[in-house]
Amino acid sequence: MKKYLIILILVFTGSFAQTSYIVDKKGTKTFVRPERTDIIVIDKRISYTAVGKSWEKYIKFEDLDHALIGTSLLKSFHLNQKKKSSVYFVYGEKEDKKLIGLATTVTTTYGNFVSSKTYYELYAIDNNETVIEEVGATSGNSKNKIDDRTKIASMIRKHFSDCPQLMAKLDKYDIDDEKNTSILNFFSDTEYLNCK
Repeated sequence: MKKYLIILILVFTGSFAQTSYIVDKKGTKTFVRPERTDIIVIDKRISYTAVGKSWEKYIKFEDLDHALIGTSLLKSFHLNQKKKSSVYFVYGEKEDKKLIGLATTVTTTYGNFVSSKTYYELYAIDNNETVIEEVGATSGNSKNKIDDRTKIASMIRKHFSDCPQLMAKLDKYDIDDEKNTSILNFFSDTEYLNCK
């Protein structure tokens, strides 16, 4: 009986490990170890270790079609039919539109002085990858930056109010705080929600 139990554990462990993968623009699918995969937004690449391997490899965003890493879906889009594609997290998807976005932190060093600024992009797009509405925000506490952040939740509600999973996720971060910074945590919660 113990031999059967060991075999079942190995089968379940192996199948779970193969749920994360990367697909390049040529259609090649590589199963990856999610605990050894990092999405490096500023360098526009993903570092990963393939299942059964021990060494690290990279794929540039420009060569990526899509990647499913744990619960996060990262996909290449030609927004407004631009020739060059950009890569975004897909936060939610319905039959006729997707909510996509990205947060990019840029750190600047001048001698001993270090400063960081984060840029937030959020788009509602249709199935042709045409932007229906977009919101941009940045870190910081100026009045303009705080006002920009107030537009994030309203844009999501406007286009995805009929997606209960996405509304529940938004409610976790749409907290009435003075500088409206809680909503920015939405961008770090990259779980893909399928509302089809």
